[in-house]
Amino acid sequence: MRFGVLSRYLARRFFVWVCIVLIVLAAIIWLVGLIELLRRSGSREAATFDIVLEMAVLKLPAMLELLLPFAVLFGSLFAFDRLARHNELTAAHGSGVSVWRVLLPALAVAVLLGLGNLMLYGPLAAAAQERFEHLEKRYFSNAVPVSSLSQSGLWLREVIDGNLTILFAGNVGRGRVLYDVVVYRFEGMQRFHNRLDAVSASLRAGHWFLEGVWDADTRDAPVRRATAKVPTGLDWERIEDGLTGPATMSIWRLQGYIESLEEAGFPARKHRLRFHSLLASVVLTTAMLLIGATVSIRTRRRGGAAVMLAAGVGAGFLLFILSDVVLALGLSGRAPVVLAAWTPAAAAVMLGCAALLHLEDG
Repeated sequence: MRFGVLSRYLARRFFVWVCIVLIVLAAIIWLVGLIELLRRSGSREAATFDIVLEMAVLKLPAMLELLLPFAVLFGSLFAFDRLARHNELTAAHGSGVSVWRVLLPALAVAVLLGLGNLMLYGPLAAAAQERFEHLEKRYFSNAVPVSSLSQSGLWLREVIDGNLTILFAGNVGRGRVLYDVVVYRFEGMQRFHNRLDAVSASLRAGHWFLEGVWDADTRDAPVRRATAKVPTGLDWERIEDGLTGPATMSIWRLQGYIESLEEAGFPARKHRLRFHSLLASVVLTTAMLLIGATVSIRTRRRGGAAVMLAAGVGAGFLLFILSDVVLALGLSGRAPVVLAAWTPAAAAVMLGCAALLHLEDG
C-alpha cells in the first residue's frame, strides 16, 4: 500500500509515542532491577558493583521484549487520545476517512514492531538473558549446573564427596536408558582417577548402573567388567531442570533444540510453548493496538476520559494476566500447546475488531 501524507503522519505519531513509553519503561525496569541486585549482592563479596551493573543491563532486553505489547497499548492510548483531543481524528472522519483507514498506518507499525521483536531483537534479548543467568548462577547461587544437551549428546557433571564425575551419553533411549556412555572420574576436582566406557547406563537409587563396561586408568591396561556402579546424587527432575531454559533461546534456535530434546527422550513442552508464544506475540502486539485505539477514540466521542483510559489499561492488564493463566494450563498439560499460546492473542484481536466495527457503525 502506498502511504499518503496522512498515513505517514499517523504512523510517525504512533511510533514516537511507543518509543517514549519504551524509554520510560526501560528506565523504571533498569532502576528497580539494579536496586534488587544491589540488595542481593550485600552478602556476596564477589558480586562487585561492576558485575551488578552489568547484570542489570543484561536483564533489561528480555523484560522489554516481554513488555512490548504494553508499550504498544500505552503508545496507542496516548497517540490517539492526543489526536482526538486536537480534533484531528474528527477532521479526518469528516473528510470521509474511516476508522480503519486511520488505524491502518499504526497497524502496519505494530506488525513491523512485532516482527522486528520476534526476528531481530528477540535473539539479542535471549543472548543477554543467557549471559545474565550465567552470571546469576556464578555470583548469586550455590547451585552448579549439572546437565547440558548438545548435538553430540548429553553431558552431566556433579561433585560427590569432593570428587568430580563427568558423564557423557551419545543418546538417551526409551525408559531413559543412556547409551554409548563414557564416565570420567577424578580425585578431587583435577586429578584423573579412571575412565569407564559402557554400552548403557540407567539411573537407580543413589547410583548409575553401567553395563558392558571397560575400566581404564593411567596405570594398568583396560579391564572388562560386566557391570559397574557409579555413585550419584542426581535424579531425572534435577537433570531436566539443568537443561537450557526456553527464555534463553531465540526463535531461530528453539525448533532445533526441541528436536534434540525429543530425540534424547526429554519433554519439550516448555520449549514448544515458548516457540508458539513468540509467534503469537506479533498478534498480541496488534491486539494491544486495537484495544488502545478503541478506548481512545470512544473516550473522546462519549466523554469520561479518565474512566475510559483506566478501562483500557485495565483491559490490557487483564489480557496479559489471562494469557499467563492459559500458558500455565499449557505448561501443566491441561491444554494443548498451540491452543494455549494462540488463544489469548486471537481472542483479543477478534474482540478489538468487533469493538471497532461497533464504534464505526455507531
